Amino acid sequence: MTKRKSDILAGLVSILVAVAFMVQGFKLSDRVNAMPLVLEIFLIVTGIYMLIRGFISKGAEKGEEGEADINWVRAMVIVLATFVYVAGVIYIGFYVSTFVYLLLGSWYLNEKGLTLSALMLSLIFSTAISGVLYLIFTVLLLVPTPAGLFF
Repeated sequence: MTKRKSDILAGLVSILVAVAFMVQGFKLSDRVNAMPLVLEIFLIVTGIYMLIRGFISKGAEKGEEGEADINWVRAMVIVLATFVYVAGVIYIGFYVSTFVYLLLGSWYLNEKGLTLSALMLSLIFSTAISGVLYLIFTVLLLVPTPAGLFF
């Protein structure tokens, strides 16, 4: 698939998913729907950007120089890690499993390799994102998250 077609497809899927969630969110109260609405709007804006980028770019054909092939091993590792993460949310808690998932996933997917400096950068990233999620859901919105064994 060309980069142009994948941008258009990603944009359409992003917009469709956001609209589907938005329709479901209308059944919720305004306070509960505030954060999901922000994320849905972000998805729609991102989808529109991807559509525009797909339509205005020339995009290389598959197999031409400059287009990278998918690393299926890395993709499968992340897919499996996502399933473990979802199970982990139930058993060890949302915040702990999110922190571990972000830490290991960003370390595994970084461009520098599995180095100590990349691990430190992933540690900072996962700590910041987990902290922001805690502040938004627990402190600001008072939304209960799955509490497992640890948190």
